[in-house]
Amino acid sequence: MISDSTSKNLSVDLDSLRNSKNKNIFYSNKILNFIFLISTFLILLFDQITKYIINLKPQNYFPLALIPNFLYITRVTNTGASFGMFQNKTNILIIVSVIAIILIIVLKIKLNLKSFFYNIALGFILGGAIGNLIDRFLYGEVTDFIHVVYFAVFNIADSFIVIGFGIIIIILIKSYKNKNFFLKNN
Repeated sequence: MISDSTSKNLSVDLDSLRNSKNKNIFYSNKILNFIFLISTFLILLFDQITKYIINLKPQNYFPLALIPNFLYITRVTNTGASFGMFQNKTNILIIVSVIAIILIIVLKIKLNLKSFFYNIALGFILGGAIGNLIDRFLYGEVTDFIHVVYFAVFNIADSFIVIGFGIIIIILIKSYKNKNFFLKNN
């Protein structure tokens, strides 16, 4: 059984945490913005460099087995979205990508969460979205090259979009569990 004093110590005002000046727990906005921008830039750079290298190789160079019967490097162009959806809808996908990029930036600014992992995750998603948008805008298609047998062919941008969303889902689940913990003990 938890005493009243312990219960009061466990309760948390989330708004005060969000705006806390305690540097041991939270990062400053400048550092978080830097982390967000650097993660965005690094993912975008990594995505574009890998696609450039893949596109330099002749088609007969592929597939290249990394783990035989499981993981290959290949080259496939995709005019649609994930898993072959919306083929030949490049203009619509460009519009959707621009809207998604704007929403990511709005989330970053409006929520202003002082979480290291949240800012990295948004940077991953933004870098991936911009990487695929560049391909759609310049070439009308996206280059995919990571082939997991019996699954899909995808690229670095796709990977980091999924990783970014995965991190955000983990953050949301942990926040929800912590909120329930604090509510039960008040």
